[in-house]
Amino acid sequence: MAKKTFKNEIIDYWSKRSETYGQQHHEELLGEPKALWQNVILSAFNANENPVKKILDIGTGPGFLSILLAEKGFEVTSIDMTEEMLIQAKLNAGDLVEKIEWTLMDAHKLTFDTAHFDAIVTRNVTWNLENPKEAYKEWYRVLKPGGILLNFDSNWYKYLYDETLREKYEKNRELTQEMAVKDYYEGTDIDWMEDLAKEMPLSKITRPIWDKKVLKECGFQSITIHENMNDQLLSDIQKINFLFSPIFLIEATK
Repeated sequence: MAKKTFKNEIIDYWSKRSETYGQQHHEELLGEPKALWQNVILSAFNANENPVKKILDIGTGPGFLSILLAEKGFEVTSIDMTEEMLIQAKLNAGDLVEKIEWTLMDAHKLTFDTAHFDAIVTRNVTWNLENPKEAYKEWYRVLKPGGILLNFDSNWYKYLYDETLREKYEKNRELTQEMAVKDYYEGTDIDWMEDLAKEMPLSKITRPIWDKKVLKECGFQSITIHENMNDQLLSDIQKINFLFSPIFLIEATK
């Protein structure tokens, strides 16, 4: 039997986690985060010189970004390399399911025409890519001139290489217990994920400094970094969970 590739290992992990992750996103869509994310994304789109209509959501997972953007009337194409995640995304979409184009696709190898989309959005994707530099090149290719990339991510597993961050991570887990709130890391098979994260090139890299350099090399002209978006995007319970690793936003224009 052939040994599994790293890509297949990632697909296996997210396939197994798809149902619980889908429920997590469903709760976000019913709660405070949906409007928070919509406000941040729409503000960025409105500030862009070129109008945004056609959007590509890369690594949609259970569909959170695609759904909240389709709700606002955008033409959304949603891709993920995990079939089970797309199943959860369609369930979460409800009445909007037919408004979104769902496609099984690798973020490194997009099959779309060059200069096809006005905007790309992605949430918690680049950190677990096998070759993020190649992915960024592809994302640049499919954007129209003047198109905008909004990449929301975090240094989720930098704590594997930084003892101070490890302590912060552990304290966040303790804090969820002390405050009797949901711990988003329960039931995620954290040992499996940490083993995979050790193989991911971005786990040990300081971001988004790395991203800004690579995006410039790809050809992006205007790059703005927002280092900590937790207050703008997260519910109070999420802030407790993710205090150790703030969400950053990279805005890049082609």
